[in-house]
Amino acid sequence: MNVNLALIGLVGGVITGLSPCILPVLPVILLSGGAQGARADTSARGRRPYLVVAGLVLSFSVFTLVGTLVLAALPLSQAVIRWMGLGALVLLGIGLIVPRVERWLEAPFSWIPQRRVGTEDGGFLLGLALGTVYVPCAGPVLAAIAVAGATGRIGAGTLVLTGGFALGTGLSLLLFALAGRAVAERVSAFRRRQRAIRIASGVAVLGLALALTFNVASVVQRVIPDYTAALSHGIERLGPPVHESTGDPLLAACVADSLYQAPEDVQDCGPAPAFPQVTRWLNTPGGQPVDLAALRGKVVLVDFWTFDCINCRHVIPHIDSWYRDHHSQGLEVVSVHTPEYAFEREIGSVQAAAGRLGVGYPIAVDNDYASWSAWNVLAWPTIFVVDASGTVRYIATGEGRYDQTERVIETLLRQAG
Repeated sequence: MNVNLALIGLVGGVITGLSPCILPVLPVILLSGGAQGARADTSARGRRPYLVVAGLVLSFSVFTLVGTLVLAALPLSQAVIRWMGLGALVLLGIGLIVPRVERWLEAPFSWIPQRRVGTEDGGFLLGLALGTVYVPCAGPVLAAIAVAGATGRIGAGTLVLTGGFALGTGLSLLLFALAGRAVAERVSAFRRRQRAIRIASGVAVLGLALALTFNVASVVQRVIPDYTAALSHGIERLGPPVHESTGDPLLAACVADSLYQAPEDVQDCGPAPAFPQVTRWLNTPGGQPVDLAALRGKVVLVDFWTFDCINCRHVIPHIDSWYRDHHSQGLEVVSVHTPEYAFEREIGSVQAAAGRLGVGYPIAVDNDYASWSAWNVLAWPTIFVVDASGTVRYIATGEGRYDQTERVIETLLRQAG
C-alpha cells in the first residue's frame, strides 16, 4: 500500500507542478533558478537549479505538514510563516540587485567553510523562502496531506504520500529551471550579461513578493482555468484511498465517486449532516449559526472552499450567478471555509477574501475541520446540493460541470414546488 501511495503522491505532485497554480513562482524559477545558473564554471552552474527547487520543496513540505500544529502551540499569528517568507523574498530580491545587501545577507553564514550563501548556494535559501509562499492547487492528494498535517493525524501513509508528492512537484519545477538554464546557455546574450540576469532575477523575486502581498497573483489566476483538474482528481483511481472516511458511508461513497465524475442526474446520498464545531459564522445576523433543519422546504447549495485555492475562486462566480437567479425561487447557499494552509485560518483574512470575491451568503469558518469530516470532503472545492427534505442529491468536486449543476438545482426547485 505504501508503494501505491508513493506513486499516487508522485503523479499528483507532477500534475501540480505543471498546473496554472505555479504561474506566480514560474518567473523566479526560470530566471533565478534557471537562467542565473548559466555560468562559465560548470560546477557552480550545475548546482543552482537543483538547490532552488530542493529548498522550495523542503520548506513547502515541512510547513504543510507541521506548520499549523507548530503555530497553534505558539502565541503567534497563523500567517506569520507566510509574512516571514515574503520578507525573506524581499531581502533576497534586493540582494540580487544590490551586491552590498547581498554581502550583508551572507555575513551570518560566514562561518560555513567555502560557501557563499548569496550566490550559487544561495539558491537553497531562495527556495526555502519560496516554499513558504508557494500555494499549489488543492487536488485530492494535497488535500489529504494538508488536512492530516493540520489535524495532527500524521502517520506513515501521510509521510509516504508527502514524500511522493514532494518528489513529483520537484521534478516538474526542476524541468522549468533546467529549461531556463538551457536557454541561457544557448543564447550568447545571456552568458555575456550575467549582471543583468541577476538584476532581472531580483526584480522577479520582488515582483512575486509584491504580487502575493497585494493579491495581484490571485486576480491573474482567476482568469486561467485549471487544465489539470481532471487529471488531479482521477489519480486517486490508481490505488487505495488516501483519505480516511469518518462520516456517513453512503455520503462518503458519493463524494468519492464525484472525484471521478459528477452524476448526470440527482441521486440519493443520504441526509445532509449538520455543521459541527464551527469556529465562527460570517455574513449572518449577529453571527448566528445556520441550521439546515430550519431550511427544510428550500434547496440548499453547500460550498466547501478556501480563499487561496485557485479552483475555488473559479467556481465562486458561478455560485453567485445561481444564487442571484434562483434565490427568489427557494435556493439558499451556505459557504464552508476550511483552510488548506495556516495563514487561511485567520478570520480577518477570510472576511477580506470574501469581500474581494463577492461571497455575501453565510460562511461557516471550519478551522477545526469538523464540517469537512462530517461531510466526507476530499478536495477543494466541493459542492453539495441538498433537496427540500434535507437529503444530499448531488455532489461536484473541482471545477466544471456548471450547466449540469444548475440543471440539478432547477430540477430540485421544481420538485420542491
